Amino acid sequence: MTEPVIVTVILNPVPDPSGAEPMFHAFVMLKDWAADHNVTVQPPINTNAEALRYAAVLAPNKDRADTIMVELSDLTFVDACYRKPTDAPP
Repeated sequence: MTEPVIVTVILNPVPDPSGAEPMFHAFVMLKDWAADHNVTVQPPINTNAEALRYAAVLAPNKDRADTIMVELSDLTFVDACYRKPTDAPP
């Protein structure tokens, strides 16, 4: 079995009408997107706003990771994304 490719995603805060913390709302939006695209978002170690700003999406291979990065870059709640170790952080 091959190791998943990690796509690091830096999220933008998203105001939530219910009053939830904006970074938590952005993380939930990413998880919803991932469920629709059959990929996994690694659960956060900590749920404070700074920790939620950085998320890891697990892709099955490099080609799928590249596709995911293109799709994520069009989303308003995503600031940037990159693939380790191939890409340098923004």
